[in-house]
Amino acid sequence: MISTATTISGKTHRCRETTHISSKTQMIRNPKTIEFWMGRLPHWEVEDGRYFVTIHLSGAIPKRGRDQIHNIAAELSKFAKQQLDERLKIQRKIFAEMESWLDSCEYKPLLRNEKIAQILVDAIETRTHKEIWQMFQYVIMPNHIHMFFELIRGRLKFALEDFKTWTGRQSGSLVHLDGKRFWQREWFDHWSRSDDEDDRIIEYIRQNPVKAKLVRSYLEWQWGSW
Repeated sequence: MISTATTISGKTHRCRETTHISSKTQMIRNPKTIEFWMGRLPHWEVEDGRYFVTIHLSGAIPKRGRDQIHNIAAELSKFAKQQLDERLKIQRKIFAEMESWLDSCEYKPLLRNEKIAQILVDAIETRTHKEIWQMFQYVIMPNHIHMFFELIRGRLKFALEDFKTWTGRQSGSLVHLDGKRFWQREWFDHWSRSDDEDDRIIEYIRQNPVKAKLVRSYLEWQWGSW
């Protein structure tokens, strides 16, 4: 795959796919909400949303960690949908708790299997070619995956469920799960509010292998979109 440049807020990033986000004046996005729904985690879909999504393997976070995340998520019921600042604070707490468990890479590191990692890369790129999403950046970690993309067509929920179903079936057959779930039932999603936040998300994705102490430089990590 030929590496190409992606420009976001005047900065250059390297991506596998030919993607471009035009440089814009800095402004806060305020898109129309399509749907807000609550499972064990909150999910918020908006028009023309750019989404930071984290999907992790079933069992990658032990029960005590999942219980803590669900307790934090339950705090959302205290706030009305209009109280966006408070809801964002809770989303950040959910993500921080989730990442603290995942970055230890202690539980279910099945994505270290190169055949499985390649299945995920192929699935991401196939959906890019089909114009389901425009992928700006992604990284495949040992037990989870981060993606940052703009949905081109369809609904976020259906796109991610399709991605999980296909990759879970293909990957599960390699590790003989015997019908057990490959991915955790839900995922974490967050839509980016500004160009500055786009840049922060991309930098976070790039630095995740470094933060998890897997490599010294993100460029040394094979399974990313750089």
